[in-house]
Amino acid sequence: MRRPHWLVLVGAPALALCLPGPAVAGSISISILPVVELREGALSAQVKVSNVGDEAAQSVAAVLVFGEHKARGEIHPSLAPGASMDATLSLAVGDLGTGRWPYQVAVDYTDTNQYPFQAIHLGLVTVGNSPPAKMAVSELKADPLSSAGTLRMSVVTPEGIEVTVPAQDVKLAAWEERTVSVPIVNRTALVGSRYPVFGEVQYDDDGVHQAVVGQGMVAIEAAHSFFEVRRTWFWIVAGVLVALWLGFLVWRGTFGRSRRAESRP
Repeated sequence: MRRPHWLVLVGAPALALCLPGPAVAGSISISILPVVELREGALSAQVKVSNVGDEAAQSVAAVLVFGEHKARGEIHPSLAPGASMDATLSLAVGDLGTGRWPYQVAVDYTDTNQYPFQAIHLGLVTVGNSPPAKMAVSELKADPLSSAGTLRMSVVTPEGIEVTVPAQDVKLAAWEERTVSVPIVNRTALVGSRYPVFGEVQYDDDGVHQAVVGQGMVAIEAAHSFFEVRRTWFWIVAGVLVALWLGFLVWRGTFGRSRRAESRP
């Protein structure tokens, strides 16, 4: 029996490349390259983590995530610019049905001031002979984020950015397209940071579990004042008021001259 499609939205900025905001000495940019294998109910990952920025990352640790399960690797005290480290992670996931299943590899680290960051890679592991997915994430957009905003589509967030509605179920008819907005809140991400963001869609079809992903980018900017956010409207209102005032002056001048002309003997 064909099961109805369902859409899971999991909030989360960050992919293989995570660009935290500039620090005093420069910036940290983390690249994640995993090789993942599923065997006998266990998901294992050989992960290469590289720092392609110009500032050293501190207390670096890789984390493998599958659903609600996590496996954390050893903490490396420091990862210098241009340096790489390897991590071996394994996680029991049980017997998975035929299809494509999403997993995450996160990298936790801090800058020289011990401010925490997290980079995330989102990937898919295939079980059995899975047919092509019938759905796709065509686009993932995010406006610049200061304190709160929305992601149009889906999410899987690093620590620092929170998706306040992390999952939604959406029914789609054949060939239907739909835009889904997901609210996000900046908890600790620094101004100037740029985070890749992932959209994740999962559904079941004729006994096969399918998952597809999309990617976008969110930039962290400074909070704007009430006047800055509505500056354009203020100028429009001010222009309208000035036009009305000038019109009133012209009308009063014309009306006054007419009255004076009528009052002459």
